Amino acid sequence: MNLIEQAMIKYPKARKIAVENASAGIFKLDYAASANIAMDARMYKWTAQTVNAIKWVINQQAKQVR
Repeated sequence: MNLIEQAMIKYPKARKIAVENASAGIFKLDYAASANIAMDARMYKWTAQTVNAIKWVINQQAKQVR
């Protein structure tokens, strides 16, 4: 099971495509990534579950890179 599928189980109301697109290629949840996610969340009206799922996937990717 990949990280996106795990995130969708953990956050069932998250928007899957948003999670896939926003977390692609990001391996560290730093200030810039957090600010970008916050701006996108306002612009696309993401729910808290979607934002949490994106952050969860990025944090899990960061653990795998270490």
